[in-house]
Amino acid sequence: MLFQEIQAGSQDAFNALFLNYYDKLVAFSQQYVKQIESAEEITSELFVKIWLKRDTLLKVLNPEVYLYISIKNASLNQLRAARKHQVVSTDDEEQEQVSILTVHHGTELEKKELAKLLDLAVEALPEQRRIIFRLIKEDELKSKEVAQILNISVRTVENQMYKAVKSLADAISSYLGYHPQKRISKKQALSSLPILYFF
Repeated sequence: MLFQEIQAGSQDAFNALFLNYYDKLVAFSQQYVKQIESAEEITSELFVKIWLKRDTLLKVLNPEVYLYISIKNASLNQLRAARKHQVVSTDDEEQEQVSILTVHHGTELEKKELAKLLDLAVEALPEQRRIIFRLIKEDELKSKEVAQILNISVRTVENQMYKAVKSLADAISSYLGYHPQKRISKKQALSSLPILYFF
């Protein structure tokens, strides 16, 4: 474990941790603070604290979740300090089965256009839903880990993820000429989505 090696004073382990997570954590922070400069500052400060307080790292049970929670808290603290934070509650206890989007086969240009359309659709999602979607689809975290990071239930994560995918399917249906969710089995795994979302 990198945290154990860092706790023992390994600079190489610290550098490896930085390289593995810096960009992901900056992107996650930016979901809250919006400005890339602020996100970079928050993330850099976290890594400085990790090194300075490395003797406490053995207490961390799940390093990855710890990193994301630390970034989330630091980002929210900055927003509160700037009096710009608005509480967003999107808890929804509706039970819905998760569906997926299918792969669109087309020319490279069409794929680029579709990718751009999807990016716009993701940005248009409500804040919590967008964050959940990116953590699962881009950072490849599990629903349980996302629930821990955002301090919400796994059920809420799954419901929000379903709604995010549905919104994206709705957004690209006119471009594709059909609705992706109506052409697949609901029993298919959600893990197929990254194929569509990242070409």
